[in-house]
Amino acid sequence: MAKKDYDKTLTRLIGILTKLSNYEYPTTKELAQEYNVTLRTIQKDIKEHLCYFPIIRRSDYKYMFTDGFSMKQTSLTNDEMIFLNLALSQFNDVDDIDKIKASIYKKIINKKLYTPYYIKQDDLEDIDIDSPFISQLESFIQEREIVNITFTNVTKTLELYKIAAFDGFWYLFAKDLEDNRVKTFYLSHIKKMTSLGTYHKTSNQMIEDVLNRVHSAFFTDGNSFKVLIKVYPKVSQYFKSRDFLTSQEIVKENEDGSLLVRFEVTHDEDIDNIIKSWLPDIEVLEPKRYKEKILQELQEYIKKIS
Repeated sequence: MAKKDYDKTLTRLIGILTKLSNYEYPTTKELAQEYNVTLRTIQKDIKEHLCYFPIIRRSDYKYMFTDGFSMKQTSLTNDEMIFLNLALSQFNDVDDIDKIKASIYKKIINKKLYTPYYIKQDDLEDIDIDSPFISQLESFIQEREIVNITFTNVTKTLELYKIAAFDGFWYLFAKDLEDNRVKTFYLSHIKKMTSLGTYHKTSNQMIEDVLNRVHSAFFTDGNSFKVLIKVYPKVSQYFKSRDFLTSQEIVKENEDGSLLVRFEVTHDEDIDNIIKSWLPDIEVLEPKRYKEKILQELQEYIKKIS
């Protein structure tokens, strides 16, 4: 790395760490604009050059240190930490280098203040955000264009709203003008995009309102229904301490400690994983169709393994 490039990289990395330590919570785009580099460069900074710092990305795509960590708690200055990090990155081909790096950083950072928390982020499907394809798609979305998009087996005329990630995969969030329903479309299945030279007037607020009802990639606009479950006392504390879906509502807390909890969803898949992950300590009460479906799947599973 040339000295000029090294100086720029060093300045950028120190700046990122300083922002995180000062609780500024920057996004990839904000950092790329400030340091006049690509989004890919910032992603590489976080994933490679700063990989041994406890940096996480929140659900709103803002970066932060894990709770309990600050650069002010380390025994080295920002410059010294970055210099060490860059120097160690030159030995990536050495056997067990990851273990050696981890050991070094644990010793450098004050043990008493080193965060004991580990937060695992879901791995996202790779996406080349610097590619002409993604750039064009972003432009269509920002300009509110109506676009003909050819997927693997079909061509759709769409109002483009957002690029969204669900369960580690990237989707296009858009309205299908054939039936006027908002849907998700698998991004990697897009083969061709053609602008029609026309524009939609859907407001940002309306788009956000719809997004707030989205719980999975199986979202179906205009097809919402409510699911009522009974949560038994053994696990009720988990449902009281967090919302598993944004639509979660505790309807009643019974004297025995059990709960009646309601969700509003648009597809069975929105809530399937929640229901099945808490069995046998929850019970589906409504709708009857969904209750019978869960029961049938359990009976089929028992039959297969018995």
